Amino acid sequence: MRQATGHDWFDEELHNCADVIVQEVVGGERRICLAYTTGLVDEMLLTESILPRLQIMLRDGGEIGSAYALIELRHDSELARKRVFAQLFSGHLLFFMDGDIRSFSIAKMPGRQPEESSSELSVKGPKDGFVEELHINLGLIRKRIRTTKLKVELFTLGTEMMIDMALLYMDGVTKPEWVDEARKRLDKIHTKAINGAAQVEEMLGDRSVSLFPLIDYAGRPDSAADALMNGSVVFLLENSPLIFIAPVNLFSLLKSPEDNYLPYHFVTVEKLVRVIALVATIFLPGFWVSVSAFNVDQIPFPLLSTIILSRVGLPVSATMEMFLMLSLFEVFREAGVRLPRAVGQTVAVVGGVVVGEAAIEAGFTSPTMLVIVSLTIVSSFTLVNQSLYGAVTIMRVLVLLFCMLFGMYGFFLSMMAVLTYLASIRSFGLPYLQPFGPFHLRQALSTLIRLPSNLSNGPYQPRRSKSKRGGK
Repeated sequence: MRQATGHDWFDEELHNCADVIVQEVVGGERRICLAYTTGLVDEMLLTESILPRLQIMLRDGGEIGSAYALIELRHDSELARKRVFAQLFSGHLLFFMDGDIRSFSIAKMPGRQPEESSSELSVKGPKDGFVEELHINLGLIRKRIRTTKLKVELFTLGTEMMIDMALLYMDGVTKPEWVDEARKRLDKIHTKAINGAAQVEEMLGDRSVSLFPLIDYAGRPDSAADALMNGSVVFLLENSPLIFIAPVNLFSLLKSPEDNYLPYHFVTVEKLVRVIALVATIFLPGFWVSVSAFNVDQIPFPLLSTIILSRVGLPVSATMEMFLMLSLFEVFREAGVRLPRAVGQTVAVVGGVVVGEAAIEAGFTSPTMLVIVSLTIVSSFTLVNQSLYGAVTIMRVLVLLFCMLFGMYGFFLSMMAVLTYLASIRSFGLPYLQPFGPFHLRQALSTLIRLPSNLSNGPYQPRRSKSKRGGK
């Protein structure tokens, strides 16, 4: 049976919490109770240093508060009591003495050291990545931005599972209205627990339901530092190896973390390739179905004859054939993601090749359709942001449905619908298609073209306050 602390509400809440230890320390005629959570504290420090010293101090009549920098915890309200438990489960040692509760941090939280991000592999850039510890992630960013212009504000989210979130921004660089909006959205979060990155993106976004991501994420500290230098606000969440960046637009989601470490001419070509690949992965299947099934007169005769010969004997229409092959490749992609990394990529590639060849020989699909589907899937692999990948996948299916029903009219209608929807989205008030909607020539060129370092604006320079020298 657990030792009683003298606080009934505390003892009742810890019923059946076997990992919480309540221990009485006796020295002479004085005694106090200690409470801590196994696995979250430095038990060697506790048993070899703190407990023996406490026994000596109790026996000799020493003042414990003067020996340890104890923090007094209020427990006169429900919220205050929840904070007591938050301290307990954060690696603090609780002291119960004279009716008061005080805490002292001896945390030794389980975790891992910074290592390369599995979602954003580095070729020429740094190899460190974010981990699940908030203070380590803050240190990784602070190591890159060594200036007091970097501001850090802490918030506590969750009414039951209290979890810390940090708001980071550059004073004098980030727009004040974005910082104020970030504070307001964090203050409006009233939920029992934060369960994952998707929940954070939904709560911080401008819309509760949005097909395209309104918040970007990153797993590399250099990406976070670059976003801060460019005026974005960054959110760090405890127990998450990802950080969240706002505001974003469509073209910032296409940026690769390696762009800052590659030659400018190569990055310019890669940016254009990503834009073309984004358009292709959304519209190519629908365009091909609308042309091959409805408007065959738009296809050059040599290509048309090749398509007709390849489709001889197929039991399904071009639309169903496209749906079948897209679904098949999506299954292989999902299987490759869920399997261990060493096996997953092999299954995805080899499985797609083998089954695709078998489908052609069995008469379920044509070589032409397999090429179109392969180009579509490979184009989607250029997307770094997985939330954007999911949105593109859904949009591809919707465009295909429009083209299946209305042919080329459906293709142009779907294209207009996608552009209209993208133009209506905002992230922290920033238009999603900026700088193309509304159009800004200089920003549009910088979005698509990477200039050499000596022609760009150069590194970040903090704003200096205007002052007079020499009393002039």
